[in-house]
Amino acid sequence: MRVQVKRLPRAQAEVRIELDAGEVDRYFDRVYQSLSQRGRIRGFRPGKAPYQIILSKFGKEAVFEEALETLGQEVYRHALDESEIDPFAPGTMDEIVSRDPLIIRYTVPLAPEVTLGDYRELRIPYEAPEIQDDAVQEVMEGLRERQALIEPVDRPAQPGDVVILDVYGELTSPVEDEDPVLVDAKGVSILAEEKTAFPIPGVLQYLEGLEAGGEVTFEHVFPEDYESEDLRNRAARFTLKCVEVKSRHLPEWSDDLAKEIGDFEDLADLRQKVRESLEEKAKQEAEAAYRDNVIDALVAGSEVSFPPILLEEEIERLLRDVQARLQAQHLALDDYLKIEGKTLEAFREELKPNAIERLKRGLVLGKLVEEEELKVAPGTLPEEVLRLRGRGMPQGRCGRPFQVWAQADQGVVRPLELYSLK
Repeated sequence: MRVQVKRLPRAQAEVRIELDAGEVDRYFDRVYQSLSQRGRIRGFRPGKAPYQIILSKFGKEAVFEEALETLGQEVYRHALDESEIDPFAPGTMDEIVSRDPLIIRYTVPLAPEVTLGDYRELRIPYEAPEIQDDAVQEVMEGLRERQALIEPVDRPAQPGDVVILDVYGELTSPVEDEDPVLVDAKGVSILAEEKTAFPIPGVLQYLEGLEAGGEVTFEHVFPEDYESEDLRNRAARFTLKCVEVKSRHLPEWSDDLAKEIGDFEDLADLRQKVRESLEEKAKQEAEAAYRDNVIDALVAGSEVSFPPILLEEEIERLLRDVQARLQAQHLALDDYLKIEGKTLEAFREELKPNAIERLKRGLVLGKLVEEEELKVAPGTLPEEVLRLRGRGMPQGRCGRPFQVWAQADQGVVRPLELYSLK
């Protein structure tokens, strides 16, 4: 057996194996014996049929394929031992270069190769975040609005009210095979305010004056800068049926209100806790962004090579992540692809850039850990996880972490399902 090894790009090696006629004959003899024992051939006891009879029954190609299945695995292992190649993953038999003499070509994945740049000279500026007073006030107002007194009223809707609606909207000129329905929702609570953007920005003009049992139908052309590209410059017709109108009264700020919101001593304590929480959140986001910038610079200055099989495995991981998220929404991947009008192969191709980026970052960071001999002290990881879970989150009255969160999206009042178009 003669073995030739050739290094290929992308952390791979080509292995060509040439076998002597005697070696090939030995493998064929083993296959012949196996087929002779397994096959029932009239006139011959098991294992006694002549070689030519076996060939005529099973066919020369079938005998060759079965011999190759056993032969290929064994000569591949011998070739790796002889050439001292350390495969990173199972290799693949690419082709039979020749049958006489028998020459087989394999591609063998090798371990990824990472060459770090001069990372010790990296200097990335860091800007500490600042929390403005208006950001604190915005959160404070959001917390106050959640304490609003909401009660049914027997009058037309006014600005500031909560209007319970059945909402239906559809495109007026759908393209071929396009579902024209944009939204079909029942019992949605809509806040009658200027900033409300569901189902369209400026919906307040259609909410004012609506009474329980009434409805309004209107057409809307989405602007060219609308967030959903599929809807830009397209016309739609909406129908809003009013189920109920509720007034909404905001309480005045007071120390008692602060205590109602959570475990706070007074209004000043609440404001301070809100600021601290915003500062902690901004700090975490700034640090995460800074880490990303440093890693991006580290990756950009490094040379990374990995076998294609590693990329395929990473794409599979991303695909499983997508499937898990879709399952949480009670949606199968096949159905999602039909909605998006994509094939599985096209979707996998979309995932490839992200998979490449993740691979590079992981391999570069792994190499950095190796170069610097970085280690995690025993017990540090669990302690850090607990610290991050509770950091900067003062406890509310029910013992749950108090977290700053923004106003309800698009004016849909929580706690309700949030709706969006497309």
